[in-house]
Amino acid sequence: MESIINAMKSLESGNPALNKLASYLYKADAQLSKYLDELNIYIQLDKPTRKQTQDAGKLLEQIVLLLFKGLKGVQTIKSFQSAGPQYDLLVSGDDLSWDVMCKTLYLDREKRDIVIEAKATNSPLPDKQFARLCSIMEHNLRGAGLGIFITLNGASGFPKRDSTRQRAVSDCRLRQIIFHARTNKIIVVLEKEDLFQLTQNGSLIEILARKIRDLSELSGLPTTPAEQFQEIDLPAHLKILYESDT
Repeated sequence: MESIINAMKSLESGNPALNKLASYLYKADAQLSKYLDELNIYIQLDKPTRKQTQDAGKLLEQIVLLLFKGLKGVQTIKSFQSAGPQYDLLVSGDDLSWDVMCKTLYLDREKRDIVIEAKATNSPLPDKQFARLCSIMEHNLRGAGLGIFITLNGASGFPKRDSTRQRAVSDCRLRQIIFHARTNKIIVVLEKEDLFQLTQNGSLIEILARKIRDLSELSGLPTTPAEQFQEIDLPAHLKILYESDT
């Protein structure tokens, strides 16, 4: 019992060792690589047919299921049409493992549910789709503290990979910030580059934690890959000093 109490105190204090919990909190499904290979084939198509696009949507939903059933402590996992909206996936848990996962992702226990939307469109996610999830989390799923869009090409207004640092916010990015400020709830966006990193244990937790932190930091850059354990974003005159000690 003393060991349990001490461990919980360590979690509450924001111990840096929390990073080592990521591989415990997310175990990648052995089938995931096969489904991601199929998704990559679809992404390479120049002009997919309507049926291919529909099949890609179902494939992305299957990938989402494989991802989130790998979270430690998940006890409820649902996809259904409610009295109002359609929920692509709704996951939650009630035991200690899920509590630890929530702490790692900056979620309160009272808002421990996660709602996931899968969008297999080739264009970036438009603001109206982002607004819809904001409304669902505010008015329908009051216990959901984290919303996640799984997309192929991100969302409008978010920093693009290999682009200069973003200094202004608009579209989905602006709505994300305002929604978080008003409700203290979080919505993040994963794109195809993120998905192909998720075959490693712990990677989903690492990526989500970085995207959630960036909602407060607003670095203007896309989040670093999961395999880069540290995120170093320093100007040249500081970076040279950091690198001299590492």
